[in-house]
Amino acid sequence: MRNLQERLRAAMAGPPKTTQAALARACGIKPPSVNDWLSGKTKTIEGENLLNAAEALKVIPMWLATGKGPMRKDADVIDVEGLPSALAQKIKSYRPLVAVERFDIAGSMGPGTEPPEMNMVVEQMSLDAAWVRQNLVYTSTDNLKLISGKGDSMAPTIRNGDALLVDSGITTVESDAIYFFQMGGRLHVKRIQRNLDGLTIISDNDQYREIDVPAGREGDIQILAQIIYWWTGRSF
Repeated sequence: MRNLQERLRAAMAGPPKTTQAALARACGIKPPSVNDWLSGKTKTIEGENLLNAAEALKVIPMWLATGKGPMRKDADVIDVEGLPSALAQKIKSYRPLVAVERFDIAGSMGPGTEPPEMNMVVEQMSLDAAWVRQNLVYTSTDNLKLISGKGDSMAPTIRNGDALLVDSGITTVESDAIYFFQMGGRLHVKRIQRNLDGLTIISDNDQYREIDVPAGREGDIQILAQIIYWWTGRSF
């Protein structure tokens, strides 16, 4: 296929079939920009837009950019010859899946759990890279880990046994969110709000009381990660 418009139309036809609106959302741009690609007004897709579009369309970035090589992701070799070095490096490091380690650790949604003697990886979960980019806010894919929630203090938001996706790159309370943290030698999963004079630890289950932590005692709390998704299908 000689030009970008032909390649885009072929890729959008599927599988999977992709609309202009869906492609725009995947790239974080407005639909008229996608229309410019399809009309030929814009001759190339560059940088992050190229990688995001390729992920959404399930095609090889090199094929989408130049028409060279195979169209689909199951190819073994990606030819990046002639591309700018920064873009070539991104394409070579491109992966359709994000492997997330699951640790045998339970964050307590109650009185707290004892930390394990050893952080043990028990399995890996593979997440679609396009879904991760489109639905999650995180510091780095390398910082994404899976743990379990235990207890009822965060119900109905998070329930006992839910799998929790955490970002271990977040180790301070900069915004109101749900955190995985250690306090008093025990592991917890709670909502934490920052106040002018300290922190407030909150359970979504109103049967549990709030805990105020004055600014001078914030060092008693070790933030291990922020909870960014859990498998009741809701994000935070």
